[in-house]
Amino acid sequence: MRGPPAGPGPGPGPGPGPSLRRAQLLTRALARAPSLALLLLAALAPAAAYECSAHPWIDDTVKHWFTPAYRVAQESKMTVNESLDTIAAIKWAHPTGKSMVHLNFNKTTNLYDLSFEVLHKHNQPHKPEGMQRIIERAIQQHNADLVRALKGRNIRFIFGTEDFPILYPRLKTAVPSFQMCADTMRIDVPVPDFTFEVYHQTRYRNTTWEAVRQLLLLKAGQMPWAHRERALFMRGDAGVGYRKTLIPVFEEVQSNGTDTQLFGVRSDVHSTGFYVSDPQRKFTWLDNWCQHRYLLHTAGFSYSASLKYKLACGSLVFAFEGAYREFYYPALKAGVHYVSLNESSRDEILNKIAPQIKTAIKAAEALPDGPAMAAAARDFALTQLTQEALSCYWYRAILAYSKLFFAPNSAFVPAEVTFN
Repeated sequence: MRGPPAGPGPGPGPGPGPSLRRAQLLTRALARAPSLALLLLAALAPAAAYECSAHPWIDDTVKHWFTPAYRVAQESKMTVNESLDTIAAIKWAHPTGKSMVHLNFNKTTNLYDLSFEVLHKHNQPHKPEGMQRIIERAIQQHNADLVRALKGRNIRFIFGTEDFPILYPRLKTAVPSFQMCADTMRIDVPVPDFTFEVYHQTRYRNTTWEAVRQLLLLKAGQMPWAHRERALFMRGDAGVGYRKTLIPVFEEVQSNGTDTQLFGVRSDVHSTGFYVSDPQRKFTWLDNWCQHRYLLHTAGFSYSASLKYKLACGSLVFAFEGAYREFYYPALKAGVHYVSLNESSRDEILNKIAPQIKTAIKAAEALPDGPAMAAAARDFALTQLTQEALSCYWYRAILAYSKLFFAPNSAFVPAEVTFN
């Protein structure tokens, strides 16, 4: 049998799970003060079900990411346990940072208890902590839904915090891993990364996406298009990825004064250095990005977490299409939310990409209130990258994963990604 063994899976972390703690608190409160128990019941009860139909892109996006994993699972000879062991053992020069997530059904509360088990040390402690908070919120929001869908069966999965996906199809695993980004060569499923909860590079006191998002949306609303700077703006480390090609070209044309002729507006593109380590090296607060009409986006070391901030600004985003993609990228449409550009050589940037940028900017400059594309980008960040949407994405991803986890063998893997 390929499916997981019957009965409880590996035990949760030390101490009672959150659901059991709720039950213990309520039991003590009932004995001492019935009125207090009612207040505790309201405060500690699982979150009310959230209607994920408010985010219609999620199901199609989850299907998009899971399709390669389903195809591999249909040919896999591994058990689920063997597959999880295979994923856990993946290493480069060192084992990649990974944690196992355990959802164990609690018969006392009729809800899932959630625990995390570090398999291999993560390169930065805030990365798993941030991703765990997102998972915790998703389980709290959809716990009862998961109990109904999974019929109270225990389930396990692995998430990682490296900058790259890790699972090649040739390993023929029965289940995928969850990583911070994906590409076409591997079958990992991308999920919200740590920057949605903590991102020290922003330098704000509260670095959660929710807090920064509200700041950027406020700044965007306070900065009418007519009063924004007529400039093409970007900050990033010039020592990684495609930026090693792109940023020197921009610094060259800014230095010789040909940027306005090339792009139709002046450009303000500079390297901040790695992790903006030098405060004097062109650091600019994220909310000040929103002062500009035009923002450039490129991949970083692999993907770049900065795209969501640029969308929230309500500026016209010019995005160079990279190989590594975050979980929500399939929901974005070129020509609707951003202007798509191909990664190109220096000469192609000057002779092919620059005219494309100039044409788009010329059209945008003719619109007193700015292009609809900029408004659509801001609307996506406002309504579709909320905490509730992230929870829905994780909920639907767990459902899609469960069809692989509980399949007795490859013959039982559905032909297509399903949530039923």
